[in-house]
Amino acid sequence: MVELATTGNAVTVFGWSQSAIIASLEMQRFTAMGGAAPSASDLNFVLVGNEMNPNGGMLARFPDLTLPTLDLTFYGATPSDTIYPTAIYTLEYDGFADFSRYPLNFISDLNAVAGITFVHTKYLDLTPAQVEGATKLPTSPGYTEVTDYYIIRTENRPLLQPLRAVPVIGDPLADLIQPNLKVIVNLGYGDPNYGYSTSYADVRTPFGLWPNVPPQVIADALAAGTQEGILDFTADLQALSAQPLTLPQIQLPQPADLVAAVAAAPTPAEVVNTLARIISTNYAVLLPTVDIALALVTTLPLYTTQLFVRQLAAGNLINAIGYPLAATVGLGTIDSGRRGIAHPPRGGLGHRSKHRGPRHLTDSRRHRRPPTTVYRPRQ
Repeated sequence: MVELATTGNAVTVFGWSQSAIIASLEMQRFTAMGGAAPSASDLNFVLVGNEMNPNGGMLARFPDLTLPTLDLTFYGATPSDTIYPTAIYTLEYDGFADFSRYPLNFISDLNAVAGITFVHTKYLDLTPAQVEGATKLPTSPGYTEVTDYYIIRTENRPLLQPLRAVPVIGDPLADLIQPNLKVIVNLGYGDPNYGYSTSYADVRTPFGLWPNVPPQVIADALAAGTQEGILDFTADLQALSAQPLTLPQIQLPQPADLVAAVAAAPTPAEVVNTLARIISTNYAVLLPTVDIALALVTTLPLYTTQLFVRQLAAGNLINAIGYPLAATVGLGTIDSGRRGIAHPPRGGLGHRSKHRGPRHLTDSRRHRRPPTTVYRPRQ
């Protein structure tokens, strides 16, 4: 904000992941500032991998939740009524920005958690063509605000990435499974054809129980997926058979090498010291796991009890039982899959990073205000 105060230049704020949370909280703060806030002509935002996405962000999926042991607050949604022109880009299956809408679908939850590792980290690798080809998501009828929401499709399900890493047979097996896995995973978002919620992007959308998809639609999609998987698997095997098979050269160890290896073996003292370091390191690594376990046995029961009471008071017995169960499955999967979610540092914008956002994301031709300076909030 120093740039605005001293030169009057227009600024594009680029926020990725944790920085997108900070930017979203600053939007809320600017709204509260009234006339003292920067003008709409001076400031605009480009957010990617936004955990506060109104429809998909993990921090918006589970409303009114705080996990003190992880120092994590589920802040809710990025304001959709901000006066500042904003573009929000999300990669399909990014578990932070595109979390399952129906967390009782455990497979969909696992895929989203895998997407935190295999998808959420890929925004800076996007090409201009991928950004230009992003799908603009629908907003609610009569929506006239200045925030646009975009989804960028992801070719492969992140849950299968470890299998694809297996030499030779990994890709064929993943391609065999993927079409049906896609149907199951996408049902966690409400439609077997899409790995994101297709309801209005500007509306904060908390988790639900189960999508309203006819069983026949699911059966047809699985039947088609089975055929597609077999065809892809067969094509992969044919491609493998066409490649020449080369065997690695194996050289047997010589006696002199064995003598040298024995001489270089660690002493008993070195072995003991190494074990001590391993134990010390593993203890430090386990501390976040202890925090997660504490959150599961303290905060989560309180949260699910509140959900039960709230739904029961509204006269909805099914939701009173189902919502606590869905929250437990979803949050339990998140906590089991990750050792914690980074909490944004307190404070506001104003840190000028050495790193700029990707040119094809912050390019003025894609947004309403021509930026002269690009800020990336602190990670």
